[in-house]
Amino acid sequence: MWLKEPLLHFLVLGALVFALYGYIAPDGPADDEIVVTRKQQQQLLTAFTRTWQRPPTQAEFTGIVDAWVREEIAYREGLEMGLDTNDTMIRRRLQQKLEVLADDIVSLAEPTNEVLQQHLANNQSRFTREPIYTLRQVYFSEDRRGPTAMQDAGQALLLLNTDSAVTNAEDLGDALSLPHRVVGERESALEARFGREFVEGLQDAKPGTWQGPIRSVYGLHLVLVEVFLPARALTLEEAERDVRRDWDNEQRATAIDRLYERLREAYTITVEPMPETTAGS
Repeated sequence: MWLKEPLLHFLVLGALVFALYGYIAPDGPADDEIVVTRKQQQQLLTAFTRTWQRPPTQAEFTGIVDAWVREEIAYREGLEMGLDTNDTMIRRRLQQKLEVLADDIVSLAEPTNEVLQQHLANNQSRFTREPIYTLRQVYFSEDRRGPTAMQDAGQALLLLNTDSAVTNAEDLGDALSLPHRVVGERESALEARFGREFVEGLQDAKPGTWQGPIRSVYGLHLVLVEVFLPARALTLEEAERDVRRDWDNEQRATAIDRLYERLREAYTITVEPMPETTAGS
């Protein structure tokens, strides 16, 4: 199990990188020498091709290499002049690049189904299918009907539940740009259409009977819930992609935390006390 620890992978890889650098550094270019290796040129060529969906012309490639050389010169001169010192943007960029290493290490650890199943069980509240509705609605506009809107809706409700001859329930209400019938709609989608108050009103609605009036952001509605599927926990088969993504994110955060814990051991960290007049409460 310990062989699968991302932190161990990171430390081993880091040791190899430093060892390799120590071995090849003496033979590397001098500080005043810039070598554009074949590997670097291939990376520039690949980046251009991916961006523009074609290889560069010879003139374009010469320009790409020249731009890389200028960037390298600016980088070296900037370091020589100390332009990186106390630069928040550079510090954050270096932090991001360091943490990308943790991302790469985490990507090496492929979770088994057992691991994903356990992660799902430990975080079931994040992987739950929300309620789903199939319903019909009849709209009554308070702007158009004024104070009689509630009374009109009540009379229509009585008619719908007592007169089986009524087939076009929508004709009893007012026109609305939203559909009179929605099929298999998630609760969050209904909330986006009609508002939170409407969704809350559905929670007491019994399937098969016209009920209401229920208020929405538009006005009043009579509602017939045809099908209601309550919220339930998702299985791994249903949520595997989301579970895997969530597991990856959690592993990344853990790997970064452990990385910094390990690196902090090499430092003596002192936080000077702030004056009481400047420190926040």
